[in-house]
Amino acid sequence: MAEAILYNVTADIIFKLGSSALQELGLLSGVNDELDKLKHSLSAIQAVVLDAEKQQSKRHAVKAWVSRLKDVLYEIDDLVDESSYETLRRQVLAKEQRNRKLVRILFSKFKSNWKIDHKIKDIRQRLQSINDDKNQFSFSEHVIEKRDDEEFRKRRETYSYILEEEVIGRNDDKEAVLDLLLNSNITEDIAIVSIVGMGGLGKTALLNLFIPITI
Repeated sequence: MAEAILYNVTADIIFKLGSSALQELGLLSGVNDELDKLKHSLSAIQAVVLDAEKQQSKRHAVKAWVSRLKDVLYEIDDLVDESSYETLRRQVLAKEQRNRKLVRILFSKFKSNWKIDHKIKDIRQRLQSINDDKNQFSFSEHVIEKRDDEEFRKRRETYSYILEEEVIGRNDDKEAVLDLLLNSNITEDIAIVSIVGMGGLGKTALLNLFIPITI
């Protein structure tokens, strides 16, 4: 059912908002309430997404509403990726023991926290506006049964990493990242490789391949 695509994307985003990376960041930054509000708004929106996707081909206003929702979903996906990167960065920096770098590290952490905190609040406010606006369309609520990949979801909750055999077509990307990490020309004490790209490309999946690896 084509109309279920956005429904499933929304479900995946709700699942990602419960990731350990965001939960850790929420505790450290004091934005757990904002994250809970995000999930609450998304759950309310998910209930009407199926009807909204059906109506958008006939109603311009609904199409515009769906477009706004997609934009925010992409931003939330990017936020999860950025939070995963920030958590990994913290783990690397935590191993740095030298006093000469302590001030720079603490200042860098403060700036990163401030940036992500404000992104979370901004996205939450925009999503709340989208949630409020849905009421003008009188959408019907629909909930579909659990998806066939529920077992995959359970495994993602059990493990803090993605099983490598479940990631397809990323071998070249993985080798490229490994080459950067192991490059003998890198003279810095700490090397951080950024994985960037538009939402939905699989940046988080690629990053999670390295969590069980000791380099």
